Amino acid sequence: MAAVLYSTENKAPEIPAPLRARADYLYYKKAQLIYQEGSTPLGAYFVENGSIKITKLGSSGKEQILKIATNGELLCLSDLFSQSRYGNSAKTLEDSSLLFISKQDFLEVLKEDDQIFRSLLQQLALNIRKGNEKIVELAYKPVRGRLAEALLSLNSKFSTNGREPDQLAITRSDLASYIGTVKETVNRLLSEFRSEKLISTQGTRIKISDPNGLERISRMYV
Repeated sequence: MAAVLYSTENKAPEIPAPLRARADYLYYKKAQLIYQEGSTPLGAYFVENGSIKITKLGSSGKEQILKIATNGELLCLSDLFSQSRYGNSAKTLEDSSLLFISKQDFLEVLKEDDQIFRSLLQQLALNIRKGNEKIVELAYKPVRGRLAEALLSLNSKFSTNGREPDQLAITRSDLASYIGTVKETVNRLLSEFRSEKLISTQGTRIKISDPNGLERISRMYV
């Protein structure tokens, strides 16, 4: 039975062997653009190792991070299925390796393997649900609650990919873009979290000292 793409909270998704067999390996340096919003998708990108930010520009030209993808995740899934231009951009947060599969090969594998096709549909539905949840959070949850939840969710995501648990390496600007605020607000709230012994910081690294405390803050505004 082929490995499937659908992931859980405690396990990173696996890239199925039929897709791996048709893939080319690509290497990107930190902060390198993978694809640009508005361009035409030529195939599927899977994250082999590293982390990628999926972004969209607002009407004011400000970047909003929609998602951070890590090992095993497929980029631009909805654009491939809808046969449309990229609705967002992808850029590396660190040195990363990706697998690229041409659109023709990708669609052929889906026709040949119903299990992979169903798994992708399941992942697409999960992405839509998470996107809807983020819209609600941005509209109704205060920034303090959004930051606490972001730290926990990113820690969970990175920990499933072999990273040291309870430690995040992300710039304040990217963190602000991820939760829909400005860097100054993130800096102020992180300072508050440090004084409350919820986290400690060293450079861009954030160490979570009290995940239960962050969880309480996150749920306080539900």
